[in-house]
Amino acid sequence: MQAGGIVGELGLLSPGNARTASLICTEPGKALCVTYSDLKELYYQNPDFGFSFLKLTTDRLFQSVEAARRLAATALTL
Repeated sequence: MQAGGIVGELGLLSPGNARTASLICTEPGKALCVTYSDLKELYYQNPDFGFSFLKLTTDRLFQSVEAARRLAATALTL
């Protein structure tokens, strides 16, 4: 994760706000928290932010699907 990166965004959109991954800090840093209501407000007030957030979450979902495909393909060859 790079400085300024976003994590946990899928948890804001998942049923029950369930996390989809865990994160371990290996260096000192700061983490900021954005609530669902803050995110919703930003989404509607700033179309550029809304589109960027939509793209980020879509990219992460496709990465997850690809990782699941690779895992399934590996399991089939065992």
